[in-house]
Amino acid sequence: MAAVEANLTGVDELTPLRKQLPFLIFFIVAVAMSLSIPTLTVSDGEALAAGMAITAGATGFAAVAARPNLSRYAGIVPALDFLAAGALRHGTGESHSIYASIVLLPLLWFAAREGRRNVGYAAIGASVAILVPFALGSSISQNPNELFRGLFSTLIFVLGALVVNELAHRARQRLHSAREQAAAATAELSRAAQIQRFLLPKNAAPLSGYQTAGACIPSKAVGGDFFDWYVIEDGLGFTLGDVMGKGAGAGMIAATTRAVIRSARNSADPVTALTLTQDCLATDLSQAGSFATLFHARLRASDGRILFSDAGHGLTLVIRSNGTWERLSSGNLPVGLLPDSRWDSLETRLHPGDMIVSFSDGVLDLFDGTLAAVDEIGKIAVTASSAKDLVDSVRWLAQGSSNPDDVTVLAVGRDREPLPSPSEGILA
Repeated sequence: MAAVEANLTGVDELTPLRKQLPFLIFFIVAVAMSLSIPTLTVSDGEALAAGMAITAGATGFAAVAARPNLSRYAGIVPALDFLAAGALRHGTGESHSIYASIVLLPLLWFAAREGRRNVGYAAIGASVAILVPFALGSSISQNPNELFRGLFSTLIFVLGALVVNELAHRARQRLHSAREQAAAATAELSRAAQIQRFLLPKNAAPLSGYQTAGACIPSKAVGGDFFDWYVIEDGLGFTLGDVMGKGAGAGMIAATTRAVIRSARNSADPVTALTLTQDCLATDLSQAGSFATLFHARLRASDGRILFSDAGHGLTLVIRSNGTWERLSSGNLPVGLLPDSRWDSLETRLHPGDMIVSFSDGVLDLFDGTLAAVDEIGKIAVTASSAKDLVDSVRWLAQGSSNPDDVTVLAVGRDREPLPSPSEGILA
């Protein structure tokens, strides 16, 4: 497999027909010039016609030689071109012909192929092109210097073929090395993307009376967004983060941020998690020059009380069961932006049938990219039948377009209280 990839360089990727077209064009031009310019001669019309026929045959074979079962025979095309070049020289005045240089085209075709043996094929082909006129009736007595001139030209051509072959060989090596590096980088990114997916919650939180759902769709293989939830002593902790930037660097910072926030799961105050993250970004990641917007909350399952802290995120909605919604705006800075930042701990409550949804700014890009798109998310949320239904709607929008930014959404809903049965009403 590596040998096949190494053989796919710029010239090698051209089809035989595209390699043959220059020879065909120059041959037609040579014939047209010889027939129309008075100072040029046609010394042997039959030889010229034979050269045209050989060129046509070589071009026809080049048109089908790209097929897998014929590609190994593509070398027949430049071999025929050498014969056609010899016939062209003989038919347009032999030693007086101005078209001897056309032999360079099939010679370069061979020389650019992998392997030193192709230099030998080029040398043989060039020699054949020089000797064709003698095979067609020319004699050394008529052209005493033609043989020596041809052999000298062949030596020069072979030297050029050696240079081209070496340069092509080195180009293949560089391309093969670059492709190996690119493949390794792609594999590393794929592995990083896989690990990032493993870090996201795979199942809904096992919290009776509540629903959880989330989705993270990176714009590249690895993204800077994340969402998370985990069971705490009296309920559920959940987070949505958006690290500045995209790609592997942002993904590494997102993974670090998630781990630091999780380390504060036993603290009742969500600000503690943000403070620890700030310390991490300000020390260990100070050279990265990055920051993250975060929404971190702790839900008390018994009464739906949510204690939250918002670090410059401001894209969280509380959807009420009566079809209204409110935005939890942020007055605090992102984590990692300034070293002395402080955050507030605020409170809201989920009543039965309510839902809280937080999303990254990539969701805004699914609409017009402005804060006016928050209203669109609100409209989708109030009509959603569940947290999963809301997340699926956003996922559907994201998968139907090319996203310039990571798209992440997290929803936590409280189940509606069951209506009393008729028998319970009578008993009451």
